[in-house]
Amino acid sequence: MLRDASRQISTFLDRYDLLLTPTLARPPPRIGELLPKGLEKRVQALAAATSSSLLLKLGGGIDGSVDRVFDFVPFTPVANFSGLPAMSVPLGEANGLPIGVQFVGRFADEATLFQLAAQLEQAAPWTGRRPKVAADLP
Repeated sequence: MLRDASRQISTFLDRYDLLLTPTLARPPPRIGELLPKGLEKRVQALAAATSSSLLLKLGGGIDGSVDRVFDFVPFTPVANFSGLPAMSVPLGEANGLPIGVQFVGRFADEATLFQLAAQLEQAAPWTGRRPKVAADLP
């Protein structure tokens, strides 16, 4: 499945310079929102204490965590498993938090990403921007 997806992306990039996606599928979660809870948390703790990955598989102790993470970041793993260069840049803002945009380039073509990043930084500087919210504030 991953090989087929990598080939489809490469075919897409034969025609286009870059693949553009959101970095995240939804706004940033509250602190702790993605952590396991209840039975899932207990199974993971027991598996960690006993060094048993079998418990995670049999008890479903990892499925919920994996689903939560991939529901939150479904776009960025594409670059990871395909081996393609990618970058996420904070081009937007929502509720005082930065919103990232991911650009995926052709194999071994990091130069295009660096050139684009320089152009975007010049057009919409993000270096000095800071979120209006912080983890230690209510």
